[in-house]
Amino acid sequence: GSNHRHIRTYVFTPHSSVPENLADAIRTADLSEDQRVDPDPDSWGLPYGYFPIGEATNCPASHFRNMRLVLNMAFCGSVSGNRYNMDCPKQAKKYKTCNDWVKADPEELQEAYWKIKGVYVYEREWVSQWV
Repeated sequence: GSNHRHIRTYVFTPHSSVPENLADAIRTADLSEDQRVDPDPDSWGLPYGYFPIGEATNCPASHFRNMRLVLNMAFCGSVSGNRYNMDCPKQAKKYKTCNDWVKADPEELQEAYWKIKGVYVYEREWVSQWV
């Protein structure tokens, strides 16, 4: 939309539900600028999270400086914990919740690995009047 004073987050599960525009943007990310597909979040549907930013909120734009991207490896967070019975059927038979399993069997999680196909960060060109 025309008001870009917000952060939107998206979760696409299963991965086959990734919007066509986003899939095209990822697929063309390493091509020359004139061959890339620009991401269009307005075409991706309802976001998982929407965080307004600006003077009319409790979150001024000045909070967003020198930011870092963090990959949260929460085993039992609100997204992963809700999938526990599907993703960990063997453990779900023995432990009622993901948290119960982690507390009872931490040695099973001493080493964990993820296969990450890519991390794509799209940011708008900065305009000093936004602050």
